[in-house]
Amino acid sequence: MTHPHYLPHEVLPHAAPMILLDRIIQFDAHRLTAALTVPADSLFNDPELGGAVPAYVAIEYMAQAIAALDGCHARRSGQAPKIGFLLGTRHFASNVPSFKPGTQLTICVNEVIKGDNGMAVFAASVNGVTTDGQVITVNARINGFQPENPSDFLSN
Repeated sequence: MTHPHYLPHEVLPHAAPMILLDRIIQFDAHRLTAALTVPADSLFNDPELGGAVPAYVAIEYMAQAIAALDGCHARRSGQAPKIGFLLGTRHFASNVPSFKPGTQLTICVNEVIKGDNGMAVFAASVNGVTTDGQVITVNARINGFQPENPSDFLSN
């Protein structure tokens, strides 16, 4: 794996406050590992969960890691990151209902299938340890689409 010198804001086609990843640990042609610390003031903190972030937000963490992988490759080629679309997820499983602020999470994505039509499937996971020592394991298959020209795609 490559140890990049990229920061999430350099490789994601997002703007603050929607950049949820804190750092990119490593990447190669088909995989990326990223990390984040669950903030106390995220848009996703749920007062009904005591200020924790619902576990389903891990889908967005995974999707951003996929976008970061593509963005790392784009930057390496001298291009800007391109917009992609999260089409859906399959086989989502989490052993925790939420992530408490301060929890450190590691996000791993691995490209399983990439078609010539811009479609791709990734195996993704989010792992960590809760503040009280419980191991966190979240897994899913993420389906994405990156059109050749996002502006044309959106205007149609």
